Amino acid sequence: MKKNFLIAFMLMFMSLQMCYAQKNQTSDYNLRKAYEMLDQNNDNEALKYVNQQIQETPKLAEAYAVRAGVYYGQEKYGSALSDINTSIKYWNKNCDLAKYDLYWYRARIYMMLEEYDKAIDDYDCIYKMVVKEKNLDNIHQVLYTRAHVFYSIGDLESSDADYKLMLKYDEANQVAMVGLARNMIERGDYSGAVELCNKCEKYDNTYEEIYRFRMQAYDKMGQTDLAIDDAFLYVFHSENAEVSYFESILKKHLSYSLAKVNELINNISDNYKWKMFRTSIYEWKYDYVSAIAEYNNIEKEYGVSASIYYYRSMCYSEIGDYENAVADITKCIEMGSGKDYYALGQRAQCYREAGLYDEAIIDLSKMIEIFPMYAYAYYQRGWCYELKGDDKSAMENYNAGIDVDQTHPYIYLMRGELYHKQGMTELANADFEEVLKKDTVAESGSCRQYALHFLDRNDETIEWMNKMIENDPDDNGLYYDKSCLLSRMGMIDDAIATLRTALEKGMRSFAHIENDDDMDPIRNHPDFIALIDEYKNKQMLVIGESENSRGENSVISEVQMTKMYSGIYEVACTINGLPLKFVFDTGASSVTISSVEAAFMLKNGYLTSDDIKGKEYFSTATGDIHEGTIIKLKEIKIGDAVLKNVEASVVQNQQAPLLLGQSVLERFGTITIDNINSKLVIKQ
Repeated sequence: MKKNFLIAFMLMFMSLQMCYAQKNQTSDYNLRKAYEMLDQNNDNEALKYVNQQIQETPKLAEAYAVRAGVYYGQEKYGSALSDINTSIKYWNKNCDLAKYDLYWYRARIYMMLEEYDKAIDDYDCIYKMVVKEKNLDNIHQVLYTRAHVFYSIGDLESSDADYKLMLKYDEANQVAMVGLARNMIERGDYSGAVELCNKCEKYDNTYEEIYRFRMQAYDKMGQTDLAIDDAFLYVFHSENAEVSYFESILKKHLSYSLAKVNELINNISDNYKWKMFRTSIYEWKYDYVSAIAEYNNIEKEYGVSASIYYYRSMCYSEIGDYENAVADITKCIEMGSGKDYYALGQRAQCYREAGLYDEAIIDLSKMIEIFPMYAYAYYQRGWCYELKGDDKSAMENYNAGIDVDQTHPYIYLMRGELYHKQGMTELANADFEEVLKKDTVAESGSCRQYALHFLDRNDETIEWMNKMIENDPDDNGLYYDKSCLLSRMGMIDDAIATLRTALEKGMRSFAHIENDDDMDPIRNHPDFIALIDEYKNKQMLVIGESENSRGENSVISEVQMTKMYSGIYEVACTINGLPLKFVFDTGASSVTISSVEAAFMLKNGYLTSDDIKGKEYFSTATGDIHEGTIIKLKEIKIGDAVLKNVEASVVQNQQAPLLLGQSVLERFGTITIDNINSKLVIKQ
């Protein structure tokens, strides 16, 4: 809501800015300067100029509207409301804003203040105004917005009425149809929602929201595979599909989901999105080795990216391969500004799970420096200090985290445990009670079970833990938590058996297990020692498999090279299926191709006009490509090694050789020159 409101205000600023630029009135100088400051995200300077404008022209409605937008962005809703009211008061027909725009902005402020009745009153006024103007787009927009407000407050009848009114203006309005279907789902009329979505699909089957809500209806009806089919259609038609809408649905039948994505990958030529989607399914199956292999293949085909480094790091972490996990997440950080908050958090977690507490503390400190109000970082840093044995620093961090944000139950749990360890029972129990107030949903990430245990309510502890496992039976972390609690309760055999289940399901954080005091009661038990040794050996096997899947030692191509008189090597390759030869030059950084080769490829169908990139570059009628042109090569093949979608520069020099520089060669993996046998060896 806030983001959409700010976008609306920025559009208003742009509109006003254009109007004032056309007027070129010196009396509006300060308001125009305010726009410039807003363009530079400098709210304070913008306020300074708009305040000066209001002093000079105290009845200028536009100035108050702009200041209301600035206040809104600063979450000063009272000041924003006061200014928008003043703007409405001084509005006149010469104003560069429509009066209904001001009511629209005020309604959104009321929404943020949760004064829904007043917001609806404003939308009523807006509707009357836009009906008089007969502006159909605005009519639909206000009805849609008001319908959503009614839905938000549970007034489905009024919400339906607005959607039906939209359909009176346009019987093919898909937004209104899907809105009605959503309301049907809310009422429990799932078959009715499916029927309406089916009708809507006939009007235009590319509208993504059809599939988003129909999959919900199918899911509620227990028709999981049909829901999954719609989830895939939603992702197919959406530019930015929201994973939270369909993740739980796909998890209900992951083998079917995997078969669906494999079918798409086999039948669609440009399948980067679906290959990335397949990694998510592997991860939901807790098959991190397959996910790593998939990321490696994507990296090989499409090149490196920060997102691949980030998510592959998480997979390495899950199988306990912290060396590769840290290496990947460090590359991710290096590709950004160095202030990637979530990447720092991921690396800190890898360090902590690997027992490298000092390194974790350094990253967590950077996180706090970037975002000092984020309690999670204080909680994690406190935990690292506690694992190091520095309880004083741990307590300081827990206190600091609670001081900036009182909503996180885990930080109360950690402080409570530390109080308990120090014999401060009353303070400890107070923190555990806070956990019970804040943590009320039995899902992964809950810590209520620990608070119940410390309050000596062990029957409730096991009940809560079992409920969590029932909701997500494949989450190895839940079995580990249960093992920890059983260990604390002295239920030795059950604790070891449950730990085995956690390890069978992929839990590999051995450094954490070795330092976790929850495991102290069973640590010296022969069965515990044997179990850890057994899975540490399996761990080495899994890491070896993941390295092989990454191809670090796997030769994928050996290509004969021809040594030229000048001493350089020439290597056979195919570009988009055309046999060519390239010069192996370790000093070149990118891919270059001569204008002669490029023109030949264009004339003979090895390149198309769509492969020519950059709006300032063009091909002539004769097929010549001008100097500086950037083209996309769909495929470069050297022996058995293949790369997809590679950018190249066309040089005007007709005698220029084809050069494949380091930016491309490094995408193949490890390149080795066998000088004795004149071979180029490519390892994945």
